[in-house]
Amino acid sequence: MGDYKTAYSDVSNYYINDVVPSSSIDQERYGRSKAREEKYNENWKKLKVNLNEIVDKFVPENGTVNVQHSQGGVKYVFEGDRYKVICDKVAGYLRIYDKTQKTYCKLDGSPSKDGDETHFKIKRREEM
Repeated sequence: MGDYKTAYSDVSNYYINDVVPSSSIDQERYGRSKAREEKYNENWKKLKVNLNEIVDKFVPENGTVNVQHSQGGVKYVFEGDRYKVICDKVAGYLRIYDKTQKTYCKLDGSPSKDGDETHFKIKRREEM
């Protein structure tokens, strides 16, 4: 199992502590992300996940993990052949995107249009 949690946490901390304070664009992105967290966090907490387990399950079909920053700097993406695990660096949630079916999915990989079923709170290190 890879330790994707450390990489995600390091990038998140750098973004929040170093990038956001020096960029008005990222301050706006940060604000929107925190607003989403405030609105939906109670629902997301119902489905807490271990980031390492999710990336191991959905991404490395080909043995490699392509990590990228995307969607205006707020997202951190682990991308494999079929799936993307898209993590929000500010609000601490993730979604799993199936590139073949072009939809977000539940933890079992089945597609869903229901946002309550496709947003998962990332566990803190001490919860893993």
